[in-house]
Amino acid sequence: MLPLGPTQVPVDEIDIWIVSHGGVASNALCDHLEKQSIRCRPDNYGLVCHKQHPGEQIGKPILVIHGDYLNAIRSMDRRDFLTVNAAKMCLGLNAPEIPLSRFLQSFPKDPVGFSMFLNSFLEAKNSGLDNVVFLRYPYSNEQANNALQQLGIDIDLSGFELRERKKKFSPRSKDVKKILEIYSEFNFEE
Repeated sequence: MLPLGPTQVPVDEIDIWIVSHGGVASNALCDHLEKQSIRCRPDNYGLVCHKQHPGEQIGKPILVIHGDYLNAIRSMDRRDFLTVNAAKMCLGLNAPEIPLSRFLQSFPKDPVGFSMFLNSFLEAKNSGLDNVVFLRYPYSNEQANNALQQLGIDIDLSGFELRERKKKFSPRSKDVKKILEIYSEFNFEE
């Protein structure tokens, strides 16, 4: 079991920090990069892959993968990651025991933390604190390659392909239905 957070990004263990809100194939891209010796999975990857920017310089290139928000929520819920990812994005904690209803109460306009998470990286980018590039899911290999090149990462993406989303989904709770309603018009612009 992962320890409780918050936790620091171990910059000595990575070449690039890849973060996402979840449900956007960031793990698939990390797998591909790791196979080509690009370090993007530190020992505490599970604690920092959905963490907000800490507001102090990381000093490593940062790729933020986001988009397809409603399907990302459905994907996280289907795989039982919605609550734990909300805790990471909203609180910086690995706390899957916090019920979704608490996030709805505490963060009624952003219960999963999409806005908080994405805006933390936008602020770091706009202030020049770190080299941050956003990549909107679903993305092509060309788009991913362009984003990585902007970060100084030259990689061969041949053989990498986003797999098609699983379509089977039905919300398991009224809280998930409410969250889907809240984010029905959500769109983040870099």
